[in-house]
Amino acid sequence: MYFNNLDLAKNRMHLKVDGKVDVAEMQAWSNDLLTKLKKLKPGFSVISEILNFQPTTEEGRRILIETQRKAKEIGMGHVVRIVKNTNFVAAAQWQRSSRSIGYVAMEAESLEAAEKLLDEAENINR
Repeated sequence: MYFNNLDLAKNRMHLKVDGKVDVAEMQAWSNDLLTKLKKLKPGFSVISEILNFQPTTEEGRRILIETQRKAKEIGMGHVVRIVKNTNFVAAAQWQRSSRSIGYVAMEAESLEAAEKLLDEAENINR
């Protein structure tokens, strides 16, 4: 299960990927995400909520890396990933993927904490 929600006023994307996501759904998520990101202004921020995401297959990981790479090319700025300690394998998989293309996501334990981190990071850059 996934959703990708735009917040045009804040120039942010809130994405959530939950549970076991097969390759077909991972590709559908990626296509939807990249289409929506193009509606944001360069420098947009992303909140990735993966609290209950189960680690994906190698093919799914390749989709994840390519999605992250394209998001960066489109103009992605700050990224906060919502994770929990009990889901460290999935969190590590996403962080390794993002590091491989040159960025590290900040981490938070809730949507409220993620929003606060982005608010602070964006105010520093103004």
